[in-house]
Amino acid sequence: MRHTSSAAAARAETPPGGLRVAMLLALLAMAGPLYIDIMPSIVAALRSEYGLGAAQAGFVAASNGYGSTLGALLALFIVPRLPWRPLAVALLVALVAADVATTLVRSYEALVAVRATHGVIGGLLVGLCYALIARTTDPRQGFGILFVFHFGFGGLGVFASTFLAPYMTHGVVFLVLAAFGVLALLVIPWLPALEAPAQPAGRADAAPARLPARSLMRIGGLFLFQAANLGLGAFLIGIGADLGHAAAFSGAAVGFGLWAGVPGALAMLVLSRAFGWRPMVPIVLAAGLSKALIGLGHDPAMFAGAVAAVFLTMAMALPYAFALCAEGDSSGRSAVLAGFASKLGLSTGPAIGGLVYAFGAQALIATSIAAVAAAAALFALSLRPQAIRQPA
Repeated sequence: MRHTSSAAAARAETPPGGLRVAMLLALLAMAGPLYIDIMPSIVAALRSEYGLGAAQAGFVAASNGYGSTLGALLALFIVPRLPWRPLAVALLVALVAADVATTLVRSYEALVAVRATHGVIGGLLVGLCYALIARTTDPRQGFGILFVFHFGFGGLGVFASTFLAPYMTHGVVFLVLAAFGVLALLVIPWLPALEAPAQPAGRADAAPARLPARSLMRIGGLFLFQAANLGLGAFLIGIGADLGHAAAFSGAAVGFGLWAGVPGALAMLVLSRAFGWRPMVPIVLAAGLSKALIGLGHDPAMFAGAVAAVFLTMAMALPYAFALCAEGDSSGRSAVLAGFASKLGLSTGPAIGGLVYAFGAQALIATSIAAVAAAAALFALSLRPQAIRQPA
């Protein structure tokens, strides 16, 4: 009897995992940032249907990002204190309501408020999903599948904004977001428990332990990596113009280059299964060095290939970076903080990139490569002090 109860306890303590759980969590997590993947369609709808100018439409779209950063910060305090399943349901219902509300308002100020609220809710949902992925058997698989979806939907977003623009009227683009939120709601009952590990008796009300130095190095590395990615990425179309390419060609190269991220994320899944954490730092360095190809893209084919190489290597490195931040912390606290650091990097990168771009495209490319090299150094240092356990 004692042996049977011990086996049952061991099974209860084994974190859930597998491809099915990873795919369900990825679908749930995509409900928050899906607006990023169809941003061209959103901006086009704001200008054509809502009558906003280019600057106003841009700020409405940006308010989603600002709200998302705030939501990721709030997730640090909310996610550990509430049961995840009711929280996820409440966030998704609010997310769907915000998308539907967007189709009913027309004033600039109301649109900014509604989309900023949508961003806060989405940022909270993403933080929650990152914590849930961290509680699975192999977070690398969870984040790998998430980025397969992210880059795949990104390519579909470009396709929709390019070829389906005449049909994206009467608020359809926001109803698409609402429909995906409803789909994510249907996913929740199929997910396993994914509860945070129980605290020892007498420590339930204690202040959370400080994160170890290796976790802070990993989170700092992720911040630098994301700042470098979007710091350069936000100006790729402008750099294409500097190299003599038409804006339409550069935009198409950047948009369809997102699809190169799908095989990149799939390759990461294969490499992590075969070699564990060992390929991570070389892949991050490759993601940095691939940015140098942008400066050599005077030929249209070379420019398009360079953009694809940037997204391919980025998609291989990002799941590794997020999984490394989550490694060893089954409570999910490090993963939530990594989500905030990522949002902060994505917000900071274009601001600093704009200042550096004033000195020329080559200066921006060199700065982004240096930032990625610094991120790789932090990841390498965080892996060095201890042997990283290999998930089964």
